Amino acid sequence: MATIPRDFIELLVEKINIVDLIQTYLPLRKKSGSNYFACCPFHQEKSASFSVSEPKQFYYCFGCGAHGNAIDFVMQHHHLTFPEAIEMLAKLAGMSVPDQDPTLVKKEKRSSELSSLLAEVAAYYHATLTKSTKAMQYLRHRGITDTTQKQFLIGYAPPGWQQIVDRFGKTDADKQTLLEAGLIIKKEGGGYYDRFRDRIIFPIQNDRGKFIGFGGRIIDQGEPKYLNSPETPLFQKGHELYSLHVLRETAGTFDRLLLVEGYMDVIGLKENGIHYALATLGTATTPHHLKKLLRYTTHIVFCFDGDAAGRKAAERALSVILPLMQDHLQISFLFLPEGEDPDSLIRKEGKATFEARIAKASPLSHFFFQLIDETNHRNTMEERARYVAHARLALKPLPDGMLKDLLLDELSKRTRIDLATLKKDHITTTQQPAYKKTVLPFSKPMRLALTLLVQKPALAELVNTPLPTSSLPGWDFLTQLVKSIKQNISMTTGGLIESMRDHEASTLIAALAQETLVIPHHGFETEFSGALRQLLAKTQETVIQALLAKATQGELSEPEKQELATLITKKKS
Repeated sequence: MATIPRDFIELLVEKINIVDLIQTYLPLRKKSGSNYFACCPFHQEKSASFSVSEPKQFYYCFGCGAHGNAIDFVMQHHHLTFPEAIEMLAKLAGMSVPDQDPTLVKKEKRSSELSSLLAEVAAYYHATLTKSTKAMQYLRHRGITDTTQKQFLIGYAPPGWQQIVDRFGKTDADKQTLLEAGLIIKKEGGGYYDRFRDRIIFPIQNDRGKFIGFGGRIIDQGEPKYLNSPETPLFQKGHELYSLHVLRETAGTFDRLLLVEGYMDVIGLKENGIHYALATLGTATTPHHLKKLLRYTTHIVFCFDGDAAGRKAAERALSVILPLMQDHLQISFLFLPEGEDPDSLIRKEGKATFEARIAKASPLSHFFFQLIDETNHRNTMEERARYVAHARLALKPLPDGMLKDLLLDELSKRTRIDLATLKKDHITTTQQPAYKKTVLPFSKPMRLALTLLVQKPALAELVNTPLPTSSLPGWDFLTQLVKSIKQNISMTTGGLIESMRDHEASTLIAALAQETLVIPHHGFETEFSGALRQLLAKTQETVIQALLAKATQGELSEPEKQELATLITKKKS
């Protein structure tokens, strides 16, 4: 999608009433003041802790911490990307998203053409399936029902080198499109031949349901057993997950998701009642995979074969997970008996037993120390030192937080090394969220002024003169907020959050928006003015003290002497 103009996004947020929007999904009831409440759609709860503020145009769940404006809500509820959420809200508001970059528009048009072609080919393969006795017998032998065949559009690529070329490649331009879509291969001596031949076909769709490629499994003996589409403008296998589009049809989140290694694993699990499995597409787990999964759940279970290759794949997955790990996430590792895969195992033991295995999967912390134990000993002081060095190096990418503290605590117990010593000089590569670093040193009046301004941006109108320069913690941020709001004085809290979405202070604004104020709404102006006066007085006092200190050394210039006299007079008055 082309870049969306910022002013269009801000106008869209102004036009969408967050209460009207959320009421189409949840039965909101007015409980107190100007807030509406409901049971949170993002986690299971019995009491209504999901709050929606109409004046702020902001929602916040006191249970799970979900929060944001209208755009954030549809992103979370429908598992959408930011541009997709803008498209959806624009349609609701009767607005058209403007296109800016002709190059991107042309690229998107071409992607749409390729996807449409893949959809046609998928329909052809699916129709061909029932004409092949061999293919149908194979699927029945694997326990794949007609219903599942239709849901996943499973198909069959017939034998022959030019079935797709002859049917869909009538012109040179058509052949070029087939080549670009990864459906045919160019011969060295000229001409083309089909990529998929005599294989069960699994169409690959992205999370929006658009066709982007195919996977093919050989029926008889032969290599490769599985063949995927090559990387194309549509298909980057490190970004996509098989069956994610099926999950996306379910609104809300999942208690857990199971990540497996193949199409047949996903389908076999579904046939036996497990509907929350997805598969990578012939590649190791990537950050792109994880970020997509975390839109749907906070608990991911990785399922691997129990052999050496499976352990190695799990170790690679762990290295990808650690930099993205947060305290609210749960990551587990399930290793199957050697020689089994999810499809074969669930057919042998059934859903209940298989899900019992999932429930007993190793937490990330257990697997982490298993890996350290496999390559390190702790019998001598030298071995313990090496053990600690290995563990600390592995933990380096993990963001600071409770999990990291607990892992270091366990490391302390295992090596009998004092925890304070382990933490000493421990280099971290991540930063705490901006609000955690910035809010703490704020004075009480500064925090009050910022909170009031975020929750009622119109208070910026009370600042009639430019704010002076000050070294007070938070002052630059306060000045920036006032300046931003004055450019659109009708801005709501939700609009303010949107205008600062890509700013480093966006987390701080979200935190201030959630602050509870025991101030009646009609008292906001008085409290804000009072807090601002205290901050200006403190600023003046800081300058006075600096000038007085300089004066004791006889270094004041004439302008500085006049400034000092003026400030002292103001202070007395």
